[in-house]
Amino acid sequence: MTSTASSRWTIRTLYQPIVDLRDGSLVAVEALSRGEPGPRESAQALFASARASGTLTELDEGCLHAALHGAGRSPGPVTLFVNIEAVTLSALTPRRLAEWADLAAEHVRVVVEVTERDLLENAAELVRGVHAVRDLGWDVALDDAGAEPKGLALMPFLRPDVIKLDLALVRGHTTLQTAAVVNAVRAEAERSGAILLAEGIENEQHLERALAMGARLGQGWMFGRPGPLATEGMSALPVPPPPPARGGHAGAGARTPYEMLTATSAAQRATVPLVASMTRQLERQALLLDDQTVVLANFQDAAAMTPATRRRYESLASLSALTAVTGAGMPDEPAPGVHGTALESGDPLTEQWVITVVSPHFAAALVARDVTAECGDEPVRAHGPVGHSTRRLDYVLTYDRQRVLEVAGLVLSKVRAMSAAAPARPPARSTQTPRAVGVPPAVLPDLLLRAISTASNGIVIADATQPDLPLVYVNAAFLRLTGYSADEVLGRNCRFLQGPATDPTQVQPISRRLLAGRDVHTVLLNYRRDGSAFWNELHISPVTDAAGDITHYIGNQLDVSSRVERERRTTYLAHHDELTALPNRAHTLDHLRLELRRARRNGGSVAVVMLDLDQFKEINDRFGHAAGDSALRWAARRLRSAIRAGDLLGRLGGDEFLVVLAGLPPTTGPLESPGPSADETLRRVQEHIHAALDRPLALAHAEVRLSASSGAALFPRDAAEAAELIAHADAAMYLDKSGG
Repeated sequence: MTSTASSRWTIRTLYQPIVDLRDGSLVAVEALSRGEPGPRESAQALFASARASGTLTELDEGCLHAALHGAGRSPGPVTLFVNIEAVTLSALTPRRLAEWADLAAEHVRVVVEVTERDLLENAAELVRGVHAVRDLGWDVALDDAGAEPKGLALMPFLRPDVIKLDLALVRGHTTLQTAAVVNAVRAEAERSGAILLAEGIENEQHLERALAMGARLGQGWMFGRPGPLATEGMSALPVPPPPPARGGHAGAGARTPYEMLTATSAAQRATVPLVASMTRQLERQALLLDDQTVVLANFQDAAAMTPATRRRYESLASLSALTAVTGAGMPDEPAPGVHGTALESGDPLTEQWVITVVSPHFAAALVARDVTAECGDEPVRAHGPVGHSTRRLDYVLTYDRQRVLEVAGLVLSKVRAMSAAAPARPPARSTQTPRAVGVPPAVLPDLLLRAISTASNGIVIADATQPDLPLVYVNAAFLRLTGYSADEVLGRNCRFLQGPATDPTQVQPISRRLLAGRDVHTVLLNYRRDGSAFWNELHISPVTDAAGDITHYIGNQLDVSSRVERERRTTYLAHHDELTALPNRAHTLDHLRLELRRARRNGGSVAVVMLDLDQFKEINDRFGHAAGDSALRWAARRLRSAIRAGDLLGRLGGDEFLVVLAGLPPTTGPLESPGPSADETLRRVQEHIHAALDRPLALAHAEVRLSASSGAALFPRDAAEAAELIAHADAAMYLDKSGG
């Protein structure tokens, strides 16, 4: 036992043996810190006090110093396991790293234990800290594996040399959750060569269970209690050579996911809708995986987070261990539970479309970028827009786990600290039946049933032991929500609420997730008894018995139609004029800039036509603004009917409109096509526009005729930039209005 005093803490270090379970030989010791005798003597009390006083990192480094100092006094080689808090590793600086390097004696081999419970708080910083520790020549162990199953999600990124099975796995009952943890750990160990170490072995039954789980090392009172350092007879710890760093082969030195994957695979070319569909398929696959899944995506722009996308990623976040997205302008929490990071404007990742999914038994990555100049397409922004079926992307899709981890690791390295934005972590599930404080157990079932029956949300219970999961209970709120009677719904599966417009991609994963005993959170378009549709936010959770078998499912349903419609309306109004339903000024100018970029690459030309309704103010003054609005809507419909398919008509404001004509032939050099020239096309469109307005319009018991002045400009002949092109057309329009 060693004792070290710091400015704030008195730390005692005890050492517990770690043995090879095959022959019982001593191979390592774990340093266990204790406080001075009294209330803070136990490690739990010591570290709780440090957390409360904001000195956790100081205490943690003090414990490390004490452990290494004591091990350094060993007369022979020693392998030392030391616990380091995740927050300490995530905040590791080069200066502190250099100080740590000086602490360990040459004959001390250090294995840093990172506790699984806190891995997801600052995932990117923690992974960087672990890699920095490896650079010291130290090994890494994942501690308490299984205590917080979601923490296993970072296991592939940490690449631990040793995985320590939590004592609850060794001492507890066999459940599906236990099997899921053991399967995940065994899969990682098989891939990486990591050694499994079982904690808390106290008797032969624990030992037998540890060996059955694949453990090679063990510690616990069966092999020795914590005490003074004893290294006599210690043999070398059989840790495999350090695994190669991610990206250490083909693709090494690549700065972006696209460069990583194309270093060994040729990219494919596809339209945006196809790549978008492939992306959504990977998202759907992630929904079918377990809660040890990590989803990392990059949206080139936060504008890609449409209401539908937010709903998808909210579902992913509720079911995965970590869902994080990066992109230009990305907010800290773009959807509930989703960790967002805004990229710097010069970051090369802002030009790429990335989705990665990593779980213990599945890995996939899709990376795409806009095509080069020879295709004549505009650059792709965000994950779309998917409606442009002619636009193309170069993409690579891989299911190779090593390559997926390389891509995912690069995206993860961009993710900022998440603890500030992360929602409060729900408490760990208890295996005991919950009890209300002050309520006798005999009264509780009746009280709970009455509480559910009067709840404002629709609540249903389905029997998981029967085929097709029939409903065995519905509360009054569910009947009000759907318009059915209890007799009409009991004994039926809840799918009777689905209808012709219900999204099958949202429905299909539900039954699979339920059969796997996993929660479901989704938003579906459902139908009431009278045929009316409503958006139903649905939460389904499995209910298990004492043996861990699923007996029922409980569903919580809420009508969120107003929220969904509000989100849709907000997205629509961001791009459209509310009065005329035409593209608004911002959308029109963005479209013009895209067409100009396309024309620069393919050598074509683009035209704009500015329109201003003549003497429109007189209509407002004579008939009122309501009549003026009707006239604007009528003019918008007439103008839209006059332009070519593929051209865009937008309202700039007031009574001003802009037409963008794209795909015109060059204005200079020989014509390459037998069709009309750009000038001829422009002249015909202007004629059609003026003719379309030459119709009578009935307003307030009077008939009026609208006319418009117009002016046009051609890129690149008249101007090279969007603003200059519009200014040129505007000047021509006012010349037309003045009779010039």
